[in-house]
Amino acid sequence: MELNLFSFQPTKSPLTKINPGLKLLLLLVTVISLFYIDLIPTTILFFLLIFASIPLGFSLKSQCQDFKPIFFYILIYYLANIIINLSQVKNFELALLIPSATIALSTLRLLVSLQLARFFYKTTTTTQLKFSLETMELQLRSLLQRLPIFGKKIQCQASFTFSLTMIISFIPRLMSLWNQLELSWKARGGAAGLKMVYLLFPQLLVLAFTEAENTWQAILSRE
Repeated sequence: MELNLFSFQPTKSPLTKINPGLKLLLLLVTVISLFYIDLIPTTILFFLLIFASIPLGFSLKSQCQDFKPIFFYILIYYLANIIINLSQVKNFELALLIPSATIALSTLRLLVSLQLARFFYKTTTTTQLKFSLETMELQLRSLLQRLPIFGKKIQCQASFTFSLTMIISFIPRLMSLWNQLELSWKARGGAAGLKMVYLLFPQLLVLAFTEAENTWQAILSRE
């Protein structure tokens, strides 16, 4: 169940021509907006994104391949909800197998957010993102420097861009670490399931913190 949602993909998609900083801004605004719309609009948006992905350079096959592992975790979420429903009643009813509107909405919000993030990461390299954000930050600092009194305290260097780029680019690295753990798990004869998630997730956290520390030390050594 390799996760490729957040990996860059060389493509001729029209999204590659959009400024990475603008794409990031649109991504943030859209994801935040999801929390202010109800189930039906979110459902419509989900299917619109699926079909809009085709002219944007992402076939239905590639979408299914990327999202296939996610549905496994959604299934776990769904089954947990069913177990909770069954534990709260004495008599079985077919309605207990139907997820609540809250569960359905949260699941759709997750899928839409992942689809939007997929657009961003698959059409944007770390270098492009850093250059774009750095340009935007320098332009903003140049404008702020014209302010009376406070403008003199604004530095000319783009200090914020580097940290933001590191945070955003670490997400694909996190997915890569998970893929490595999963491949090792399968090589030892392990099967996909709740046990795999339960045992590998703590290891993922350890690897992530170790990777972050090594990256930070490497950055310090270059200064």
